[in-house]
This record gives sequence, C-alpha cells and structure tokens, in this order.
Amino acid sequence: MISAASLPSAAAGVLVIDPGHGGSANSGSNEVRTLSSCNNAISPGGLKEKDLTLELSLEIKRQIEQLAASDKELELACILTRDGDENPDFASRADVCANLPEPPLAIVSIHFNASKGARSIGTVAMVEHPDRNPNYEKDVQLANELTKVVSDEVAAFLVGSRPREPITDEHLHKGKGSNFFYQLRLRPKTSGVPKCFLEVEFIDRPDTEERLLYRRKEAFPKIARAIALWFKDYSRRL
Repeated sequence: MISAASLPSAAAGVLVIDPGHGGSANSGSNEVRTLSSCNNAISPGGLKEKDLTLELSLEIKRQIEQLAASDKELELACILTRDGDENPDFASRADVCANLPEPPLAIVSIHFNASKGARSIGTVAMVEHPDRNPNYEKDVQLANELTKVVSDEVAAFLVGSRPREPITDEHLHKGKGSNFFYQLRLRPKTSGVPKCFLEVEFIDRPDTEERLLYRRKEAFPKIARAIALWFKDYSRRL
C-alpha cells in the first residue's frame, strides 16, 4: 500500500494501476461489496494471475516514472494499489484512489483471463454496466484505447491474439457487478474517473504460456512501455 511520503504532487497527472488479486486468501466480503479474491486464472504450468498482474504493474509504474524523469515538463505519476503479495479488499483499493491530492486521470485494474475450455484468445477490457454507470461512454473509450495499445504488443509474441470488444460487469456477483467499481462509485473523488479492468490475455492456453508468459522479461516491458506512452498522450488530451 502507498504511504503519504509516496503521494504525487497535486500538479501531477496520476494513473492508478490496480494489480488484480494477491496474497494467499480472499479479503473483504460480498455482503458489503468489498470482496477481493486472491487469485483467478492459472497457466498450464502453474503461473498465477496474482503474480503476473503485480509484475506487469510494477513495470508500468517504472516505465511511467522513466518517461517523467526524461521530460521535466511532463508531470506524470503512477500509483499502485498494492506493491507486494498482499490482497487489499476493494474498499482499501478504492481508498488509495480517493486519498490522492487530486482525482487520478484514470484507474486501470490489471488482470489476466481464463475461459471455459481454454480456447479464448485476445485482450479485452471490462467496464461498469451502463445501467449504473453515468460515465459509461468515457469508460468504453478508455477501454478501447488501452485494449488496442496492449493488444498490439501482445500480438507480436502471440500469433492470433487480437483486441476484443469491451464487456460489462453484469456477469459478476449475481448481476450486481464489480465490487471495485461499486466502491469507486461510493467515493465522490473517484465516482467520475474513467476506469476499467484490463484483461491482458487468456493465460490458460499452452501457446500463451509458451510464447508470452515464458518470454515476459521481454514482453512485459514492451507492454508497459506502450501503456506509459498511451498515458503520456492521454494526459495531454484532457
């Protein structure tokens, strides 16, 4: 979790990256809409989503900080909701976003996917359902932009990977949707911030493991760099 000393200046444009899952046990509860599961997807060889999301998120933060350091007029910062193998519940993750000096420019929860039969492929983003989301169009725009830049890098390693259309969260928690989106909506400072879950790729396929995950020391910096460059451009358009 972030400390007060690590908070960016109020002038900085901030991207909050939420490394999905973490730790060794679920946290929070569905009764109060804070439940965060410790892990979801697992690769055929046993790589866990929770570890991959943290590894990529740390690299995204490093790449954004590198961009900011190379251009003193570029006031950008990246904050993570976790930086180790822990599993903050979704109220705690939302508090990280809401306790910044100014609202972040965007909030992106990093995930890796799995599917029935391990046949699916591609990068896909999830946004909050329009019935409860007054910012639906902005969220879809964010989702489409991120899906494209990430998919371009993934496809260089994984033949057949492609950008998929955004999905909504209506399938989660018996139709109630994402607990993270719910908690962000409760907080005035984050209720209007563009947000999405970014599912980088389906990791339950052997070819994804072999071509992307086993080469992640090469692939993750390229994916992270693409996200950092996108954020640089995104911040200048706002």
